[in-house]
Amino acid sequence: MTILTMKDKRRNDILVKLISKEITLKETSRRLRLSKRQVIRLKVAYLKDGVESIPHKSRNKPTGRGYSNELKEKIIKLYLSEYLGWNFYHFNDALHDEHDINVSDSFIYNLLTNAGIKSPRKTKRKKKAHPPRQRRENAGELVQFDASQHHWFHNDKAMYYLHGGIDDSTGIVTGAFFAKQETIYGYQMVLKQTIQNYGIPECLYTDYRTIFRSPKKELTIEEELKGKQINNTKYTKMIKKLGIDIISTSDPRAKGRIERLWGTFQDRLYNEMKKLKIFTIKEANEFLVDIFLPKYNNRFASPIDFNRNLFVCVDDDFDYNSQLAVSHKMTIYHNCYLSINKVFYIILDNDTPAFIHSKGKLDVYTFLDGSINLFYRDRFFNTVSVDSSVVSCPLRKSTPQPSIKTKTKQPLKPNKNHPWKNSTITKNWDLYKRSDSIPR
Repeated sequence: MTILTMKDKRRNDILVKLISKEITLKETSRRLRLSKRQVIRLKVAYLKDGVESIPHKSRNKPTGRGYSNELKEKIIKLYLSEYLGWNFYHFNDALHDEHDINVSDSFIYNLLTNAGIKSPRKTKRKKKAHPPRQRRENAGELVQFDASQHHWFHNDKAMYYLHGGIDDSTGIVTGAFFAKQETIYGYQMVLKQTIQNYGIPECLYTDYRTIFRSPKKELTIEEELKGKQINNTKYTKMIKKLGIDIISTSDPRAKGRIERLWGTFQDRLYNEMKKLKIFTIKEANEFLVDIFLPKYNNRFASPIDFNRNLFVCVDDDFDYNSQLAVSHKMTIYHNCYLSINKVFYIILDNDTPAFIHSKGKLDVYTFLDGSINLFYRDRFFNTVSVDSSVVSCPLRKSTPQPSIKTKTKQPLKPNKNHPWKNSTITKNWDLYKRSDSIPR
């Protein structure tokens, strides 16, 4: 059965009138806006095939310009078998990178939606009023640091932390590192990747974690006028030596760049590690550095304009192990021992016990490789842990307290030259005592 549109019905009525000689050929040509030759061709076809000659012969037939049905079926089968749960745009990236299938995002969306597959990322969200902050003009001017707690590994109910940093100007993810907890070491590794790949940034933008800010309350105006200062944390001391400033905020919307990054990573990174069966922290960190971050930055980040680049490149002999170490003040016992978390370390100088003569506290550095080193007289002394049983340290021994003998309180006797004894009453006391006027 032939289905006619409104335009087809109008053409059919005009041709019927032409065949029945109600209107002329010239009038038909004017109404249909066709030449007389075209009208005669339509009249001949109508007399032969009737109403079926009105619609175009290619209607409802596949064209040679579209994608084949085999390709469409292949894409749907790939999504259902290998990429189920991926968002449609991420799935299209995988088709281009791994299967050499180049189609548009809108085609993938329409194809999968018409097949009854809903995008897992399609949600309705209420818009919140928060004015956007303009990006910094220069690369390296501000790098946002944060960590995301999430179920990063498939079939593992434990929560892990992904430390990361993103450049505010270009959107480049400068580094990322997995760990079981949010620690100083995780942020040290992110900073190491940042310096290795791009250089030393000018400023870090963080939250109010005790890693970056002291938990002590802010100083009052009177305390600031007196010159008091809040001590820097271990991590802040380390970045200050590299010439890096730090800004902290308690509002996550202020550093929305990296907060949105975690939403993307929790979708894309999680699904890619699940597909590749990556279930350990070591494998995940290798995958991040070698594959995922370069691919992510190539697709989503802007290239660095070297005329607007504030990243400071370091020399090839830059010692990451010592330059990114954290330090704290400690007391030296017996001129050669350290005690850290009830673990004893002996200070060495060329593999022999060193003699450190200092009454004050000295800087003890924890390097990236985990080694403990003492900085004394402009040089580092390495240490080695020893058994506590062989260490004669005052911290381990509790000296017994001497017993305190209680003494009975004796009455105080004034001296012979005391003013009270020189008084008139004292000298004549015996006379007063013998006097009859004094009652006995």
